[in-house]
Amino acid sequence: MADVHLNAEEVLKLEFEYAQTTAEQAQDARATILNLYIVLAGGVGSIIIGLAQANGAELPRGIYVIVFGLLALIGFFTLAKLVRLRQAWHDSALTMNRIKDYYVERFPELAPALRWRTTTIPPLGKWWTITFNLALLVAIIDSTALAVAMHFTGVRLPLHEYAAPVFAALVFFAWQAWFYFYQLPPSDK
Repeated sequence: MADVHLNAEEVLKLEFEYAQTTAEQAQDARATILNLYIVLAGGVGSIIIGLAQANGAELPRGIYVIVFGLLALIGFFTLAKLVRLRQAWHDSALTMNRIKDYYVERFPELAPALRWRTTTIPPLGKWWTITFNLALLVAIIDSTALAVAMHFTGVRLPLHEYAAPVFAALVFFAWQAWFYFYQLPPSDK
């Protein structure tokens, strides 16, 4: 068996590079996931509207319920993926910053040059981050899709024709907000 001598500096360098790569991958995947959902939502909406306006191409109400219900469900899974990607990015950033902290302990003169450190990482669920805004966009779109699906079910409340769809959309939106902040707390306390 060969004698393997590990250089601590090289191990830390490789660990930092790995964390950096995974952080970049999480950011890239976030954009890809959102783009796919936006294209899907826009494409489905355009096709449904186009078919509805075509001469003699009336779709059964059940098709609308299924299509928009599935769009709402896919939206929730898109939101869940955005949450997981934020968690992955945060873990990578934490790893990189702990390595920097390690070096600052040994070489305190580096501290002024390293602005981003473990103590400066934003909390997972920080408001108005790019991930928060994208999750908000997805939640609005999929809640609207659920409202459309609910409208086509024909379920009505005595208050108003659109009360049931609006109520369903608001409940779905609130549930997604709860899920987001449950998975990504606004503070790391």
